[in-house]
Amino acid sequence: MKTDSDKTQSCQLVQLKHLVVDDIINFDPRREPDCSFNYVDISSIDNVEKRITQPKVTVGRLAPSRARQVIRANDVLVATTRPNLNAVALVPPSLDGAICSTGFCVLRCNSKILPQYLFLFVQSELFVSEMSDLVQGALYPAVTDRQVKAQYLPLVSIESQNRIIEDVAGQHAAIITTIAAIESQLAAARRLPSAILRKHFPTATSS
Repeated sequence: MKTDSDKTQSCQLVQLKHLVVDDIINFDPRREPDCSFNYVDISSIDNVEKRITQPKVTVGRLAPSRARQVIRANDVLVATTRPNLNAVALVPPSLDGAICSTGFCVLRCNSKILPQYLFLFVQSELFVSEMSDLVQGALYPAVTDRQVKAQYLPLVSIESQNRIIEDVAGQHAAIITTIAAIESQLAAARRLPSAILRKHFPTATSS
């Protein structure tokens, strides 16, 4: 008989292509030359923070030739060039309807998987290693959408996915709190020499 813990941990390996939908719309913004739009290219992604930090605002007539894919909130973007750098991001609601470069594989989840869970997976060492191995020795370090979607993800129940998401979020919050405390201590330590000097060399005051 399986315990609740066993049910939580049980999973099956499923290729990403079975967990995403193929309804990404391709649109050439140059068809509307005077309309402005938000454009996300690889330089828009902070590959340390794993988020879109610098989307560009441009107009159709100035659109790059690679500006083609219409993205939606909660899409997972995976840069297909230099996959070892792991330039990935979860599209925020503010960029719903924006256009991204064809240099991204756009992963839009079906009902079997939560976007946040997929987003955690594409940041994992397992995924990055598999992507990096695919371009090892290649003259141009890039993978295809087909290769991204061929990767296997350990799929658990939606309930378990939620638990994992909450656990990672909690640990991340704890790390941020710890970093803030350390930075506060470092700032106090930097001020200490000045305080000691003021004690021995007090500022002269006018009589």
